[in-house]
Amino acid sequence: MSMEAAAAVRKARIHALRSLREAEEAGDQAAIAANAFGAVVKQSFRQSEPPASLVSTHKPPETVEKEVDGLQERVIENDRAKQAEDLDLMNIAPRKPNWDLRRDLEQRLQQLDARTKAAIHTLIGTYILSSHT
Repeated sequence: MSMEAAAAVRKARIHALRSLREAEEAGDQAAIAANAFGAVVKQSFRQSEPPASLVSTHKPPETVEKEVDGLQERVIENDRAKQAEDLDLMNIAPRKPNWDLRRDLEQRLQQLDARTKAAIHTLIGTYILSSHT
């Protein structure tokens, strides 16, 4: 499309929009119904106040300030509670010198318990089989 053709299309569109706006202002329903654009022309009110019928009465959405109101106090209160809990004498008391050995031993004993139970089951099974024969 050449530049002259594009300019002609733009001029025709601007003329049609201008005539549609004038028809809407005059209240000409026939011209509004013959709207080639399918929608009412959007009017922007940059220099003046919009009519009261176009002003919405909805409430603005809640702001972040209202959502975090009191958050600082709650965080400080939680920190104080944690600090008081951390200062419990039972938590501060020293552990016995072999606590790490016990921890490692418990894990090994769990494995050995499983093997011991399996060995007991096989021994009982062989005993029962030998007693029946």
